[in-house]
Amino acid sequence: MNRLPCLFIASVCLWPLSAAAGEPAAHVHGAASLLVAIDGKNLTLNLESPLNNLVGFEHTPRTEKQKAAVRAMAERLNQPASLFIASPVAACTPLSVKLESPVLEPTKPAGDGHADLDGEFVFRCEHPEALRALEVGLFQAFPRLQRVDAQVAGPRGQSAVRLSPQQRNIAW
Repeated sequence: MNRLPCLFIASVCLWPLSAAAGEPAAHVHGAASLLVAIDGKNLTLNLESPLNNLVGFEHTPRTEKQKAAVRAMAERLNQPASLFIASPVAACTPLSVKLESPVLEPTKPAGDGHADLDGEFVFRCEHPEALRALEVGLFQAFPRLQRVDAQVAGPRGQSAVRLSPQQRNIAW
């Protein structure tokens, strides 16, 4: 099944919720956005964050320490089961991860401006009817992150919530 139409519909449906969640401006240090779409057995998470939240800088890595920070970020994000914990009864397992950022592509310099990371995390849930919540572990993995504006679209409707290091759970 082609996920593109479902994700497009979810994005269009969630657009009005951005104001309710206090969506961050295009690029706000300390803030990220997370779109959660539940479609059949698939749980799809789309994360957008300034690189500063994840590695502490936004330019092309110049030093070995900065290159190591980029590798560590990619390694953490490529283990989505430790960052996004769905309702255990739903039995969700990671299916795919896609990460896009100029610092991950050596042929495309990030420059010295404001650079982001876009991530797509897809989980397959054996019991999607039991999927009622998601714990977001990004704050522990990336301490510079202070808030995540999350929007959810699924069979139970739409919702929006602002997450913080103290409030890491989304329930629907």
